[in-house]
Amino acid sequence: MFTATSALVLSGGLLLAGPGTAAADDKKDDASDGCTGVGLSVSGVSGDFSEKAEKAADALNDKLKQDMAGNMNARTATCAKEVVEAAKDRDMGKDAAAIAMATTIVETHLNNYTGGDRDSVGLFQQRNHYGSSEDRLDVGWATEAFFDELSVVYPGDSWKDVAPGEVAQDVQRSAYPDRYHHQIDDAEVIVDHLW
Repeated sequence: MFTATSALVLSGGLLLAGPGTAAADDKKDDASDGCTGVGLSVSGVSGDFSEKAEKAADALNDKLKQDMAGNMNARTATCAKEVVEAAKDRDMGKDAAAIAMATTIVETHLNNYTGGDRDSVGLFQQRNHYGSSEDRLDVGWATEAFFDELSVVYPGDSWKDVAPGEVAQDVQRSAYPDRYHHQIDDAEVIVDHLW
């Protein structure tokens, strides 16, 4: 039987724990092409996405080498752009954005899932101790929560002296700690393209 857990294992990772409180996301994007939540089966999922998102996906598909190579579409490019914008809004810089991006690639292949393993939801597959399902499905809010946890685990930007894949694992506490490292190069490509 194919379960939600199986889908997450196949898509790259499980979030097991990690306390954190996200800062309030003051700007809500009501655009119809936002990174809206999708079910675990994304086949046939469509939406009204911008031409810019479609072009970004096409350009990125030619540059990526790992899991997302050939798998970017307007929806995943839109989700990736929202992670980048949240990092910019928080003045986190490209390195932090790449760590967050690698995490979302491993956790969901840039899909903002409405479900997951146990009580995990969203792009980062955050557990319910992070906040409400609605909050965790808001990509800006979820990215803020990821960065809040990053600052708890690595106070004073001490994460900058640690390998990015290790930082992602220390924030996410995944059952599959080695997966983040393998997505960093593509995460950097995505961040550079969308910055």
